[in-house]
Amino acid sequence: MSVQKTLADSFVSTKQFPENFLLGTATAAYQVEGAWNEDKAESIWDHYFHSNEANKSFRYFLDLPPSVIKKYKQKGVKPRLADIYKGMGVYEFPSTAINDGTHFNFNGDIAADTYHKTDIDVELLKDLGVKVYRFSISSTRLIPMVHDHSPGNNGIAYYNNLIDKLIENGITPMVLLYHYDMGIAFKNIGGLSNSASYIFYENYARMCFENFGDRVKYWTTTADIHLAAEGYGSEHFAPGYQETLFSGYSDYQVLHHCFTTQSIVYRIYCNEYKEKQKGQMSVCIDGVWFYPKDPNNPEHRKAAECARISTFGLIAHVLTTGKYPDEFLETINRTNKRENIRVERVQQFTKEQQEIIKGAFDFIVFNYYSSVKVRPLTSEEMANEPNLKRRDRGYFMEFNITTEDEVYEGFLNCLKWIKEKMNNPKIFIGENGFPEEDGIDDSEKKVAYHTGILNKLLEALDENINVFGYCVWSFLDTLEFAFGYWKKFGIYAVDFNDESRPRSKKKSFPFFQQLFRTKKLQIKN
Repeated sequence: MSVQKTLADSFVSTKQFPENFLLGTATAAYQVEGAWNEDKAESIWDHYFHSNEANKSFRYFLDLPPSVIKKYKQKGVKPRLADIYKGMGVYEFPSTAINDGTHFNFNGDIAADTYHKTDIDVELLKDLGVKVYRFSISSTRLIPMVHDHSPGNNGIAYYNNLIDKLIENGITPMVLLYHYDMGIAFKNIGGLSNSASYIFYENYARMCFENFGDRVKYWTTTADIHLAAEGYGSEHFAPGYQETLFSGYSDYQVLHHCFTTQSIVYRIYCNEYKEKQKGQMSVCIDGVWFYPKDPNNPEHRKAAECARISTFGLIAHVLTTGKYPDEFLETINRTNKRENIRVERVQQFTKEQQEIIKGAFDFIVFNYYSSVKVRPLTSEEMANEPNLKRRDRGYFMEFNITTEDEVYEGFLNCLKWIKEKMNNPKIFIGENGFPEEDGIDDSEKKVAYHTGILNKLLEALDENINVFGYCVWSFLDTLEFAFGYWKKFGIYAVDFNDESRPRSKKKSFPFFQQLFRTKKLQIKN
């Protein structure tokens, strides 16, 4: 019996999304385009994989004594921020990887090869029935040589062709300007940790508005700021700074610069392009709902609130008020005092910066995958924690102990939190997905996950939370950055063992096609 028939037989009720609600799917440039050295310059992720940093960042675990590996596997290695947002933990890798390390030999040189498959992929999107497709532009294709007076004309033509074909097929393009793939040339000056890098970003944004803004009406300045900063205080995300040296400083500098620059780009669009192009600008927030591990313990509840205010809540607060929350600054000052650190690691925004940042968005793109439970770090854990930023935060994330219902409810909790703290802004769900492990058919679990999330999304609409669209991550199986091709989120499968990268429908495809074409969600009993 097929998965489709088994699931269909158990549906008992139907819920309807509003007629104007945008339903679709998403990808990001580096994760699917391939053609890494064709019509583009090398990016920090190209360099990260080609220099074997991905392998190194995971092999540290393999080099531990077997007794320690066993202990860590039993307890769970502390999840990295980037993994949590995608529902993945660093200790959830196949046993074969522990034996020989070959699992980590991957890169984005070809990926899903979407750079050469525009016609095929737009047809697949049309067959799927999506009304919106969210994708990112690779800055290294538009400006390969750093300066915008030397544009990448082939790259511009590629994105023009993609946008035109989407519109011809009734699909709304939603464009993300930056998705972690900065040109490697900027690494020479410290990348995103150096404010000079952002001077070039403003003209890159202008180039995008001038070449595509007549057709693109939904823009996002940057993918989640926290993940953009992750690689400046961790070896596990490009560009791969060592966490024992730069965490708790360079990553905070990246946050600071990203806040101001995305706000400046928003003002540029409003002042120079919006009147004529009639588009809207957004910033992206990746959210995880943090539950206290022991809800009856006030210290656990405090840890959960700290987790919120130091991650997605930090971004929400800064965008709403123009200032860092006092609680965030206090965690850093407390660590400095405790450890006799004399560097002023974070400075409050100036009055001028606050005016630029406050309210610098037309809508919020919110990404959600999972929820976690947190507790305070013990004194021993605090003493042995190498990452200064994690010592600032002072909490431990228990990754794999939330129930399915808690994950679904956590999604609604995040939306309620944003409504309350940001005065009910317009929200677009930019990414939401379920990872299937390589070689395992988890179609029923995937459909159940999305049904649970979408049901909570409908509850949010009933509560007048201002959500106007939703994208499934992802359209195709992608390179999941340092996790490679092991976790597969796609609605369409990609055969990465075949050089031609053929696509095929997964068993969950009918669920998504029905959802996108009818805007109806069928709920199981």
